[in-house]
Amino acid sequence: MIPFFKSPVGVVLFTQARVLWASFILTFVIEIAAITPILYMLNTYDRVMSSRSFVTLVSITAVMVLVFLFSSLLEWLRAQVLIRLALKLDWELAPDVFDAAYRSQLRRQDINIHQLLGDLLSFKQFVSAGPALALMEMPIAFVYVGIGFLMHPTLAFFTLAAILVMLITTYLQQRLSSSVIMAANDQFAATNRTASQFLRNVESSYAMGMESAARKLWYESHKKYLELQTSASESAGGIGSFLGLLQKVLPSFALGLGAWLAINDLISASMVFAASMLITKAIAPIQKILGHWKAIIGARQAFHRLNSLLVEYRAQSKGMALPAPNGQLVMENLSLIPPGHKSAVVEGVSAVLAPGSVTVIVGSMGCGKSSLARGLLGIWAPATGSVRLDGVEMSSWDRDEVGPHVGYVAQDFGFFDGTVAQNIARLGTVDAEQVVLAAQRVGMHEVILNFPQGYNTPLRDGSTFMMSGGQKQRLAIARAIYNTPKLLVLDEPNSALDESGEHLLGKLIRDLSALGTTIVAITHRPALVSLAHNLMVLQAGRMVKFGPTTEVIEWSQRNKVAAA
Repeated sequence: MIPFFKSPVGVVLFTQARVLWASFILTFVIEIAAITPILYMLNTYDRVMSSRSFVTLVSITAVMVLVFLFSSLLEWLRAQVLIRLALKLDWELAPDVFDAAYRSQLRRQDINIHQLLGDLLSFKQFVSAGPALALMEMPIAFVYVGIGFLMHPTLAFFTLAAILVMLITTYLQQRLSSSVIMAANDQFAATNRTASQFLRNVESSYAMGMESAARKLWYESHKKYLELQTSASESAGGIGSFLGLLQKVLPSFALGLGAWLAINDLISASMVFAASMLITKAIAPIQKILGHWKAIIGARQAFHRLNSLLVEYRAQSKGMALPAPNGQLVMENLSLIPPGHKSAVVEGVSAVLAPGSVTVIVGSMGCGKSSLARGLLGIWAPATGSVRLDGVEMSSWDRDEVGPHVGYVAQDFGFFDGTVAQNIARLGTVDAEQVVLAAQRVGMHEVILNFPQGYNTPLRDGSTFMMSGGQKQRLAIARAIYNTPKLLVLDEPNSALDESGEHLLGKLIRDLSALGTTIVAITHRPALVSLAHNLMVLQAGRMVKFGPTTEVIEWSQRNKVAAA
């Protein structure tokens, strides 16, 4: 396990050590000021009542008000300091948390980016609010032992014993309930994830009568959460009741002890009530910790999840900036294993694709064509072998550098919240000339102009504006060819296109090829095969033939292998 101050989150907190120390000092002064009511009561009984002096009463009351005003000012200052600490934490970590979750999702890891961003928020709230303050106040509880000693050693020992009993009991509760609470929190996140999956596909599931089945699966997950939550409550129930009993009886015991000491003339009568107030102040930090226990456990989980994610992400060093590629794509003995799997779905693929060449990959369903596309783009790192664009391994090339030179049309088009223009421009700075050019190349310019707001028409989940399947596919192709990339990978790019759409796609491929774009297309339709310079045939994840199109077609006819 990484030490706290070497962990990514711990490092940020360590760089703010002065802020943390300032917060602790402010908390100490504020808690010392909280003794004012005890001192006010002692002086009222011992000085005002004995002297019957109104001036003395007004004086000590004025001092008390000034102390409380000063304490309130310090509390406001501490709140501002902690808020800025939380913002600093967010500023330093949020970009890396998003990137790390984004990359982990790409590797098909069990990552919930909503939960991780929520973890950052909950840890930030922990730092800036009650839970962190409760922990800061904990050491100050022992200051009250010293105050008790000034009254009488017996009160000091009683206060110390009360604090220790509360701490031990709290520790036992933590040992019994923390793991179950953590499991319940994880199950709650899984339950929400299950619900979100069904809601994303609500139309198809509702149309096919899947509501009851969806509810059953969700409720089974929800029931596990309820069981864990109940188990956590039961585990901590007995000790929690004992802690509640202690909180009620300890002030009364302190009052009784003070009365006994007063009867024996060991303390003054005013100290009898001060003893009760003293014990209440001493156990107050522990009570606050118990009140924020769930938030503390949640922050602890968030801390570990964020560190685990960021440690792996930051271990991936950023390489030196490289020049823009020309489009030479080389595969050498390439094998690919999907994330989370153990066996390869693509094995032993070797080929050289020259800049400006058009390569069509064909094969039966499930033979590994889409998997190979992910490998060519560096989405999946090679299990063995390599995929190199201009000599650079695709999976290790910084995506901010190579991404603008790569185009990809997946089977799932995946548009984002934003305008039509922003989606074509890949959510970056919109170059109006390039956006219109990309739309014209796929025959969408006039269509887009007829949208409700033209290129400014918003695309988002739940929008009443709908596009046809062919329009979505053309828009996805326009996004892929934005700024004329050097490598273009098309996975079934004509699956939703009509005859005119296929004609435009064919012209687009010829035009981009003439401009030097290396094009790899996956298709089941013969229309694109006629455009190919090279043809690759896959069977069960293995490349059985690669070469010039006419040569591969002749080979397939001789060997009775389907080339398209």
